[in-house]
Amino acid sequence: MKRSGIHRPTVEDAVEISGIETLHPGGFALTRRTAEVAGLEPGLRVLDVSSGRGTQAVFYATEYGVDVTGLDLSEEMVRTATERASETPVSGRVRFDLGDSQKLPYPDATFDVVINECAVGIPDDSQAVLSEMARVVKPGGRVVIHESTWRRPLGNDEKRELAERYGTTPLEREEWTGMMRAAGLEQVEDEAEPWSRPQVFWNVRQGREVCCPLMVLTPGERLRTLRRLLPRHGLKGVAKVLANERVFFRAVKAGKIGYGLYWGRRPGLAG
Repeated sequence: MKRSGIHRPTVEDAVEISGIETLHPGGFALTRRTAEVAGLEPGLRVLDVSSGRGTQAVFYATEYGVDVTGLDLSEEMVRTATERASETPVSGRVRFDLGDSQKLPYPDATFDVVINECAVGIPDDSQAVLSEMARVVKPGGRVVIHESTWRRPLGNDEKRELAERYGTTPLEREEWTGMMRAAGLEQVEDEAEPWSRPQVFWNVRQGREVCCPLMVLTPGERLRTLRRLLPRHGLKGVAKVLANERVFFRAVKAGKIGYGLYWGRRPGLAG
């Protein structure tokens, strides 16, 4: 179920327009856990799909000694990530390519590990993203994702409304694991509840604990974001973002939307 109709600014749009460095729900605690279940160790070749500003790619190279290729659809993100990496001691082990996660520009069985943090549900065809990730990982290698997850059954209309307000498409745990199996992965596992609690969900700023969306941006950052929204979307757009934020917060607090970590292996022996 993808967003449809006239586009109105979502929670995700507001975060992107802010220009402020934010992470996925769970923050670096979840990124560390992602590295653990991926089995990252020095010398492995890692693909970070939809790598954004390169924060996680640099983190993996720095903390785990892996060689990381990041891929993103946005030229601006690729440029920003490349500049960020060039200023770090791991610049020789991190690179960024421009490309579509639904059609990865790499040969089969290229990487030891393939990771996607919080961006499988954004493109039109999430199954294609997962199938491509499974294609380019080596036999025996792991594919790891984490994504927004429905925590309890909801009607299709409510799901559609919340997805449109959020800006991405959550799925139920069984749907995510089923799609990973459909991509050809085996030994599929998931870990959802630890990352779904509201006090964990909102921790998206490095070095600062956040208990609700109103604290994700400081008052000054929030004001600048609203000023940036105004010329693009007008007063109605600003009002829509604020309303989306309130509804989305209530949905997280009520246990309707959470977050999950999912991983599996490509069949075959590691080379």
